[in-house]
Amino acid sequence: MTPRSAPDDVVDKSRVENLSDGVFAFAITVLVLTISRPTNYAQLAHQLLERWPSYATFVISFLLIGIMWLNHHTILSYVKRVDHAFFYLNLVLLMTVAFIPFPAEVFGEALRTGTGERTAAVFFNAVITLDALAFSGLWLHATRERRLLKDDFPEKLRRSSTNLFVAGTGVSIIAIGIALFSPWASLAFDGAGVFFYALDPISKRIDHGAA
Repeated sequence: MTPRSAPDDVVDKSRVENLSDGVFAFAITVLVLTISRPTNYAQLAHQLLERWPSYATFVISFLLIGIMWLNHHTILSYVKRVDHAFFYLNLVLLMTVAFIPFPAEVFGEALRTGTGERTAAVFFNAVITLDALAFSGLWLHATRERRLLKDDFPEKLRRSSTNLFVAGTGVSIIAIGIALFSPWASLAFDGAGVFFYALDPISKRIDHGAA
């Protein structure tokens, strides 16, 4: 029997995974460069301590990218194939991930210097919102009419996971609104969101539901 040929629009899934892992690893590593170096070593202790806002944005961004990677890994584990549209949507997602260190640096420095905090907070959360939108778009494309999902993925979990991705985007938009009033409150809100998903990430919920 002649084997069935793969659809013309199929992209090698393993190469997409390798590219994605590389971008996530690069972004999470570059984050450490967002913390400015001391300029006066005669007051080193003071300068290290005054950079704590940059440390805070580093920690939040680091955890955020790590959780993104976990959810991205989960999506790919339930996708049976990758088409060209999925690849380009994934490329947009990776672009937003690779960009995160820049607004993280701007936000941390703005908080440290007490200048432009609101603009920096809105900028940071706007990028996170774009990332959330890209994530939602990737998931919706893969799951619409189950076009790319594995056959054994439960339909009930497809709907609940879709709701979680959409809700995550809504939370990011709320963070932008908070940033307009209080940059520090938005940073705390971002931290609470990261802490929540770290305790119970989307992938964990999917795994529990599939058990």
